[in-house]
Amino acid sequence: MITSVAAAFLLTSCSSNNAPVASLVPGGFSVNSKAVYLRGEMNDYEVSESYRLRKDDEDTYCTVATLRADWAPYKFKFADADWTDGSNFGYRNPPGVLHEGSAPIELSSNSKFEEVSFYPKSDGVYRFCLIKNGSSFYASVQKTSHRSLLSMSQLMKLSRAN
Repeated sequence: MITSVAAAFLLTSCSSNNAPVASLVPGGFSVNSKAVYLRGEMNDYEVSESYRLRKDDEDTYCTVATLRADWAPYKFKFADADWTDGSNFGYRNPPGVLHEGSAPIELSSNSKFEEVSFYPKSDGVYRFCLIKNGSSFYASVQKTSHRSLLSMSQLMKLSRAN
């Protein structure tokens, strides 16, 4: 654990500008030593470990949320607990809309009020991902293979596994 924290500190200390420096620290995804979460209407914009982004593959960090189609659209962002510039990811260009099956959209790490809107086709568990591609970040949302709505404890277990 100390090695991971030291590596995260080293990575953030080497940054000479305000560009986000991504690092993986124990428990999930962080930018500039701040944990990043899914924050939106599906969780009342709260910071919760069950919605913390976790490594999915090399440059993709994800979490899951249970959604109902009749409550769409769901507005969301990826952000740290303080909505800090550099780790406050909202859409880069309007309209900032994702539909089920649509291509990822580019995000700005310094957004203010630019929430992404997502329209699920059906009730279910959806995987929200932040994708790093070079110095750019993208958002994608896909329905998971789970057929029924999960309880909060099941969501937390699924989120930890990812």
